[in-house]
Amino acid sequence: MADMRPGSPDGERDATGEREALERLSRRIDVAREGIDPRPRKSPGKYQGLSIAWRMVLELVIGCGFGAAIGYAIDDVAGTGPLFLVVFGLLGFAAGVKTMMASARQMQRKGKEGDGLG
Repeated sequence: MADMRPGSPDGERDATGEREALERLSRRIDVAREGIDPRPRKSPGKYQGLSIAWRMVLELVIGCGFGAAIGYAIDDVAGTGPLFLVVFGLLGFAAGVKTMMASARQMQRKGKEGDGLG
């Protein structure tokens, strides 16, 4: 090991050999990668559009449901009328629409890339 310290003639020769071996390995990897065919892209399934539509509807309904449930619970504890039910129901609706629009943008990006709708 004493011969392998930096600056020794054997250490430099070994380092050069290692660099050459790494370069050869890198070239072999590049050739192997070029030979590999990428997997063919799957075509959209028969019901993919329907599943996307259901996902969006569920996002909207769940947002409204959670908002209404929180509002109802606050109204029940505070003893107020349907004030918080309406307010949180509308906030839940807004959150559902926001989530639904984000999903639509995501699907649109996938469609442009060729992975999704097409």
